[in-house]
Amino acid sequence: DPTTGKEVGADGKKKEKGFFGEIWNDISHARQTLIRGLEEGFEDEEDRAAYPEMFALPPGVYEVETPRPLGIAFEEIVGGQPKGIKVDYLVDDGNAAQAGKIQPGDILLATTACKEIGPRYERKLLPCIDMDFDIIMGAIGSNEARYRCNGVCMMFMRPAEADEPKVREWLKFFDIPSDHVFRTA
Repeated sequence: DPTTGKEVGADGKKKEKGFFGEIWNDISHARQTLIRGLEEGFEDEEDRAAYPEMFALPPGVYEVETPRPLGIAFEEIVGGQPKGIKVDYLVDDGNAAQAGKIQPGDILLATTACKEIGPRYERKLLPCIDMDFDIIMGAIGSNEARYRCNGVCMMFMRPAEADEPKVREWLKFFDIPSDHVFRTA
């Protein structure tokens, strides 16, 4: 890539050198920008123009990046069923409380998750609104320093301010295909 000086493979994915050898990171530049935080501002307005659906959050939806430990107590929305999780409470002076956005009752829509695949890894924004509690906790816990994660990026919905059917439709944009290695390996 002549603009960044990084080597790019034939498929357009950035090629980086890392501890485990060559790491192919297939998270697009636009998705990386989204993950860095929507409220922090963007250096690349071109991405906003090219991918408006990625940057325009529906009403009642917000994103927060929080270092671990999060300081959030989650609970199942429907006990014993894979129907997602919501915030039960925040630990006083914990990282989530210091972020100043997350409130009890907010529903976790998506979280970043990392997966090691042979000598490389991938970090994805994983929609989790209908997942099992333990799978979601594993996804959150996978954001480790060895994967160059400085925190966990989470997308929440505030039920009183959101139109859940519209949010669910919007969230489909981030679905990971069922045959993708992130789901199958």
